Amino acid sequence: MSKRAKSSESGTPKPKRRQTRFSKRYVVASDIHPFVGRLYDLGIVSLNFDSYDELLQFPDIKYVIDTLVSFKALTTRVESLNLAGNLLWPDPMPVDFKKLPMTRYEWLIIAADVFIVRFVSVFDCALLLINQVLQFGLEERNCIYRNLTKKGLPSDLDDQLRAMLDEQSSIRAERNSRIHHGLERAFTDDDVTFKLASLFNDHFHGMNGTDYYGRPINVEISFREGLVWLQKDFNRHTKILQSQLDTVYDLLLDEFEDRFGPLVAAATHGLNAGARKHNPI
Repeated sequence: MSKRAKSSESGTPKPKRRQTRFSKRYVVASDIHPFVGRLYDLGIVSLNFDSYDELLQFPDIKYVIDTLVSFKALTTRVESLNLAGNLLWPDPMPVDFKKLPMTRYEWLIIAADVFIVRFVSVFDCALLLINQVLQFGLEERNCIYRNLTKKGLPSDLDDQLRAMLDEQSSIRAERNSRIHHGLERAFTDDDVTFKLASLFNDHFHGMNGTDYYGRPINVEISFREGLVWLQKDFNRHTKILQSQLDTVYDLLLDEFEDRFGPLVAAATHGLNAGARKHNPI
């Protein structure tokens, strides 16, 4: 009698087809929006000063530099999602895990942690940028969505933040369960066997036998299966995030110009050549 027949007779459900073909990688970018170029162009004025304290007397320059600092923090965090991508699309694929300080199963845990924590924190960094552009004056530790709404967020920007929160809800829930409750996601259809086999194969002398479904143990197939599931999550969420951030940047660029215009118009330092907004033809 075949193992599949035995599995059916014993009531063990048939496993789904294992997906091990890698998805095409999506690389997250953060420097392609006009707001980025606008801030970097304006930020050149900082080269006229030896220290931050020197520019504090010029409100327009201070506004630009403070905004640029917040923007750099956000874009750096967005681009750091590619660190998770490097783990999810390893190139070259590790061959001998006995030479590494982690098992295949632990590799997936680390990759998931890197992605989930950094993905959620992008929203928090976006709030800091909004706080700076709109000049709400909230301290960093108090810069949360609820406090921003109390300050009077423009309705279109508020709608976009709500959309971002809705999109992130599943990731935030997993972040909480992993970080605060010690729970792990499942990477395969039989993680119990995968975790144990990964330990013995990657750190000791190997492990033979069959998994819950009667299939021969193969940690490489399980590893690829876990990578593929994470890749799909990564691509789906980062593509949506990229689009949502572009909308936030569109809205913030207008808010920035509305505040920067009067500041630079009143400036008398003579360093504002080319600082006025140039409308595209």
